[in-house]
Amino acid sequence: MKKFNLTNRDLLTLYKGLEAVKDIKGSRFAVLVGKNMKELRLILDPIERAAIPTPEFQELSVKVHELAKEEKSEEIEALEEENKELIEARKKQMDDINDLLDSIAEVTLHPIKEQQLPEDITGEQVESLLEIIE
Repeated sequence: MKKFNLTNRDLLTLYKGLEAVKDIKGSRFAVLVGKNMKELRLILDPIERAAIPTPEFQELSVKVHELAKEEKSEEIEALEEENKELIEARKKQMDDINDLLDSIAEVTLHPIKEQQLPEDITGEQVESLLEIIE
């Protein structure tokens, strides 16, 4: 196990990379992937929960989407004007999430040695795991 200091955004990229290779065969590799995903979820799950829009915003979003499909831009503008505070609150929520994603987190992960990489892993898959490959 080794400590890593990465931004939460980098940890999210790493998590997505691990998720993309979790079905590749190789027992030791699979164990390391699973353990690392578990560690990353401890950090990323609270950020994900914080990013969930309020039910009110979700409802507004559905209405706007329906109007957009019908190309009713004037009605969309009126709806957005009526809900300015709700939209501003969502923008602030997303700004806060971006700040969280850009902050540094310390996480203890299991590095993966090059020789532990499965034969059928692709260069693209390896690229997103480079932070933890030794």
